[in-house]
This record gives sequence, C-alpha cells and structure tokens, in this order.
Amino acid sequence: MDVFNQNQIFKRYISRMHTDFIFVDHGPCPDWIRPPHKRRRDTLYLILDGKGCITINGKSIFPAKNDLVLLPRNSVVSLYAESATCYHKYWCDFIMQIDGTSLFDLVDFPYIRHLEDISYARTLFDRLDTLRLRTDAKSALLLEATLLELVALFLEDNSHAPVPEKQENPFADQVSGYIHRHIAEKLSVRQLAREMHFNEKYFISLFKQHFATTPAQYIKTLRLELAKQELLYSDDNISLLIERIGYAAPAELSKDFKSYTGLSPTAFRRKYR
Repeated sequence: MDVFNQNQIFKRYISRMHTDFIFVDHGPCPDWIRPPHKRRRDTLYLILDGKGCITINGKSIFPAKNDLVLLPRNSVVSLYAESATCYHKYWCDFIMQIDGTSLFDLVDFPYIRHLEDISYARTLFDRLDTLRLRTDAKSALLLEATLLELVALFLEDNSHAPVPEKQENPFADQVSGYIHRHIAEKLSVRQLAREMHFNEKYFISLFKQHFATTPAQYIKTLRLELAKQELLYSDDNISLLIERIGYAAPAELSKDFKSYTGLSPTAFRRKYR
C-alpha cells in the first residue's frame, strides 16, 4: 500500500478508532524466552540496551539499542535470547482497532524502526507512566493522546521532535518513590505526611497539586496497575500476588480490579496474556 492510500485510511477511519491502554513499564524485561504464541495485545518496545531475537510471523529481527519494536496483536511471535532478561527497555501494551479490526491489519508498517535520538520516545513512555496513575479526566485524555503520539512516532519517524525539559519535582519524586518501595505494606496518609514532614491536611493538598488525585486513590491505582503487571507477566494465582501489591484478600482485589478495568483478574489474564 502506498503512503497516499495509507493516509486516506487514517483520515477516513481515525474517528472510529478505539484505543485500549493496558500497561506500561521499563527495566529488565521479564519472561523474554517464549515459544511461538499468538499475541493478544499490541506491544511497543523501546530498546535501551541488550541483544536478542524476535520472530514475528516467520520473520526474525534482532533489536538493539535505540530500536523501537512493534509486536502487533494477532501475530505469531517467539522470543529468544541466551538469558531470560536480555534487554533493558521500555514497553507498552495496548490495543488499537477500527471497527473491530486491528489498526496494524489495515496499514503497512515495519516491525522495527531505528531512532537516531530516543529522547522524544523516552519522554512519551515516561509521560504514559505518569498519567496511568492519575484519575482525573484531563489525564485520561492525555494518556490516550500520548499513546497515539507514540504509535505515530513508530509509523513515521519523528524522533527529532522538540522534547520538553523535565521539571525537577523533589516532592513528587520522594513521595512516589516511598510509595513504590513500600507498596506491599499498609500505607496511610498519616504515615506519608510524617515521612514528608508535613501535617496531614497540608500534605493531602500538596499531593493533589502534584498528582491530580488523592494519596489513597494514587496508592489504590498503583496497586491495580501492579496487579495488571503480575497477571500479564507471571503465572502466580491471585492468592500469591496480593501479598506483593498490598491487598489483604483476593476478593477485595477482584472487586476493585473489575471496577477499574471492567474485567475480573482471571478474565483480564485470559483476554490479554
């Protein structure tokens, strides 16, 4: 398909495109060595370091540093490396479809694109990571817009777009770091306020300014995002994973998870794993 016709598809159908953000993370990749399997979600990798092999629909590619890689939903994929954590990377799981058909079944695309400069791509991944833990309407819109921007970057390299300077935010970095390190424990506003040397009322006000949500909601959202990660990348049952994310009982997690995603933990794993 030539570029003109591909662009016409976008113009004609973009208003009917449905996007589901699933998960984003970065670090050493889990579960890299996998036999051929059919993908149930779209995935973008941004490779920061390492070497390995991916076979997608019979075509083998060898991603390396500064490569952006797409694993499209419905493709048959196998992963191989000499060690299970061969890559340090960002990754994002999502689904994009138009009238029920995968976007990547409608347009031509490469499986891999090399970026001379990954600053812009890293900024987009970092923005997704921040927005997914916010609960306001503006952040929900920005999350979808950022995901679309990331896919647009992959489809047509724009890696040299201006990258906004990262603003230093000691309060946000310190409090979010503390929450992440202690997420398996019982966390309270009083405890967090004391850790930051503020009274509770002022701490809550300051937290909402920085995170666009309350401390309690932030912690709950983080735990549910971690539950997504466990369901996608581990085989542990709910009774095992709840301890790692700070839930007291499987029934409590199941109730909150279904309210958050529209699916029970079991259904989520079955649909996207």
